[in-house]
Amino acid sequence: MKNKSKFNASACSRQASRPSADKLLMASFRGHLYGGVAVSAAAGLGVDSLGWASPNQIPVLFMLGVVGGLLPDIDADSSTPLRMMFILLGVTAAFLVTFSVVDGIGPSERMMLWGVVFLLVRFGLFEIFCRFTVHRGVWHSWLAVTFVTSATTNAAYHLIGVSAWNSWLAGGFVALGYLTHLCLDEIAGVDLLNRGVKRSFGTALKPFSIASPAASMAMCLGTLTLVYLAPTVAPVVAAIRALPLD
Repeated sequence: MKNKSKFNASACSRQASRPSADKLLMASFRGHLYGGVAVSAAAGLGVDSLGWASPNQIPVLFMLGVVGGLLPDIDADSSTPLRMMFILLGVTAAFLVTFSVVDGIGPSERMMLWGVVFLLVRFGLFEIFCRFTVHRGVWHSWLAVTFVTSATTNAAYHLIGVSAWNSWLAGGFVALGYLTHLCLDEIAGVDLLNRGVKRSFGTALKPFSIASPAASMAMCLGTLTLVYLAPTVAPVVAAIRALPLD
């Protein structure tokens, strides 16, 4: 009986140690963060060596790459990037609405308006977004990479007013971080210890989401619109042709 109990205890201890090994194989938030930092830092050094950006622009591009490395998990209802994004959206929307309504409103009413707009975006829009998104859905696809790249490029060009070259450079760093995230998810889908493939393998690097046809169609239409509104790619083509590929 003692030997049997010792065997059961050892089996339980082995089973208890398995989750920690599985966690090492998962691409966690920290893993995506470190991956985005490493790839964005290397890309920033490369851009600096080619003279494609000034030293003042490199930190901004680096941060865009890191943010891009966290963006795909915005479809996870309990993810840190999703909560951070909606907090930022709520604060931004609250200030935009509050400062657009200046005349005929006092300081106390303005503070109340700020709070109402923030709560509507942070919790109301957040719930709507979570209801219509599925983890490892359309946001984990090549279509999403194109969407966020063109969205970043258009925002930099039309809203901030930077040049076409710098706008595409910003979009490129977001795309690089985004692709890093998807690649890490696929690598985590391979169980190297058991030499097998997990069920999650193939759910990140896919053209679009077959399981969410409506979301894929909406993102496709949005991507086509953003590509149409995007600035010219002539500076990008010229820079690629000027590379010393020989």
